[in-house]
Amino acid sequence: MQKLYTDTRKIDSSCRAAYGLTEEIMMENAAMALEKVVRNPYPISGERRAPQKIVIACGGGNNGADGYTLARRLRFDYDVAVIQFTEPESELCKLQADRAEKCGVRFVKRDDLSFYDLRYTDIIVDCVYGSGFHDDFDEKIFITMNDMNTCDCFKIACDVPSGLRENGTVAEGAFVADVTVTMGALKTCLYSDCAKDYVGEVICGELGVNRRLYENSSNGNLSVGMLLEESDLYLPHRDRCNVNKGSFGHVVVVSGEKAGAAVLAGSAALRFGAGLVTVVHKSSKKNFEVPPELMSATEIPENIKAIAFGMGLGKETAKIQPYFDWVVEHSDSKCVVDADALCSENLRDFIEKKEKGVVLTPHPKEFQTMLKNCDLGEYTVPEIVENRMELVEKFCRKFPKKTLVLKGANPVIGYFDGYKYKMFINPFGRPCLAKAGSGDVLSGLIVALLAQKRKSIEAAMGGSLAHALASRKIKCDYAMTPMDLINAVTEL
Repeated sequence: MQKLYTDTRKIDSSCRAAYGLTEEIMMENAAMALEKVVRNPYPISGERRAPQKIVIACGGGNNGADGYTLARRLRFDYDVAVIQFTEPESELCKLQADRAEKCGVRFVKRDDLSFYDLRYTDIIVDCVYGSGFHDDFDEKIFITMNDMNTCDCFKIACDVPSGLRENGTVAEGAFVADVTVTMGALKTCLYSDCAKDYVGEVICGELGVNRRLYENSSNGNLSVGMLLEESDLYLPHRDRCNVNKGSFGHVVVVSGEKAGAAVLAGSAALRFGAGLVTVVHKSSKKNFEVPPELMSATEIPENIKAIAFGMGLGKETAKIQPYFDWVVEHSDSKCVVDADALCSENLRDFIEKKEKGVVLTPHPKEFQTMLKNCDLGEYTVPEIVENRMELVEKFCRKFPKKTLVLKGANPVIGYFDGYKYKMFINPFGRPCLAKAGSGDVLSGLIVALLAQKRKSIEAAMGGSLAHALASRKIKCDYAMTPMDLINAVTEL
């Protein structure tokens, strides 16, 4: 896991004080981190000819100063030009621009930018705004950003792509990077749902000291959450031999109006290590069928370890409430609550009565209903997407010991144990997951881990990571089916 920060300016200051660094030293290291990517970009981007022409877009602040420093370092090895979006304004920007000019770096005013300046460019480096951007582009800057975005070349952003705001929202015309070299530590804005189409691969550049020293330089923990890594994935491998199917838990998945959802969840649970899976249904159909590897019943069996319900169940209270009641009555049971059950008016009563062992897996529209029904406010879906980290924390603090997985391009997982709030972001999902049935598979993966005695937060993280990383095994981004995803779990 890697720490995430909303703002690293305080850490910059404390790092300078703690280790005797100066802004110039840190800036030189920032430029060095950019330079490494400029000099060797194509393991990331694929096979291309060696870069010859580099265009660096510079603003007037310290992000621009990083760009001027980079231009000086690249001078004579490449054809380097600086696009000046504005005159240097900060003292360091003025100093670095003067040094670059003395080294013979060519400056081009933004208003004088010609088609020729971008036409044969191999790499564009965005050093215009970085993390200091808050508003919208004016018309002229919008046009220039659009020209850079449409240029067929490799693109690198310094710290944060220009146009990406601190809260993770994106201005129209924001720079679209192949790689973002963020400085010092990872910023939360880089992992918003909106940001995923703009940041490309994120690399953390060191600023003169080891990253761990940098992050620990500030008194108190300024980290607001953690970014999950592939190495954090828990796979339920079986390391004991004297076992039977009961050793790995009995999962129940409840079926309703749309039986396929329960079958997908059950199949995913079995594939992810659960010893037994029963699909419970109240269907009036005489020939209710499930795959032969799953069991079928009309009542919840005894001695189950975990239950998942809500997917395809139907929104009628009479269909949902019996399962709320059963979980409350069986205090040792663990559960995944999904889909229709999340929109129940009785959800609040249920999660207040059920002390622990609950994982809730809404998408933003379902989360909208949850927040309203739990008296936590009325929000539009776009507001939820824009403020998802804050709203997940708000919900978790209201309902301690409940794990919330807010689905999206970068799912957010929250948990409050009554003393400390924990937030995790999963950055690995792919667009092939935007397909009906993918959420049912996620619920099945999580409930399987619950049945295998994992804590709710561990099951949520493990299931979410397995879900996302399995999606990366899918070759075609539009043709995936939920069963393809379930089968890909075996390749992890």
